[in-house]
Amino acid sequence: AVPAPTPSNRARPGGVPSLEQLRELFPELEILSLLGAGGMGAVYKARQPRLNRLIALKIMVAPPGNEADFALRFEREAQVLARLSHSHIVVLHDFGELGPERTGADPLFYFLMEYVDGTDLGQLIRAKELMPAQALAIVPQICEALQYAHDQGITHRDIKPANILIDKRGVV
Repeated sequence: AVPAPTPSNRARPGGVPSLEQLRELFPELEILSLLGAGGMGAVYKARQPRLNRLIALKIMVAPPGNEADFALRFEREAQVLARLSHSHIVVLHDFGELGPERTGADPLFYFLMEYVDGTDLGQLIRAKELMPAQALAIVPQICEALQYAHDQGITHRDIKPANILIDKRGVV
């Protein structure tokens, strides 16, 4: 797993809020740590106290000037993900948008998703920790998930090791 950075009161690059800002924006959640960040957003480990479960909070910021198009694509993606029910596909619990009146800045888009306690395939490859037997166990699981999505009429357009999560038991 990615080590958590020290919390800061400043926004992160790309307009993604700090841990402290997220705690204010999502008072119903306990924001625990940053799991990873990319060009358009970040993913945080959080806890839903009322349900007593860990979740992943994915925050995305629309590119300036493209907020309306981004919002439509974001909602479509959420609806597509919500239709999928497969043991090797992360579950979407909820999604939404926080407008500028709430953020004090650009709108934020978020997914509340199943938390996978493990790592991604990219990290396993970079760490040279992936044994041949593990790879042979992982590949069929990836294929099952992709085939299921294809059977639902969905094409994943960003298959890469960093987007394949593997829990501590080796389950994709």
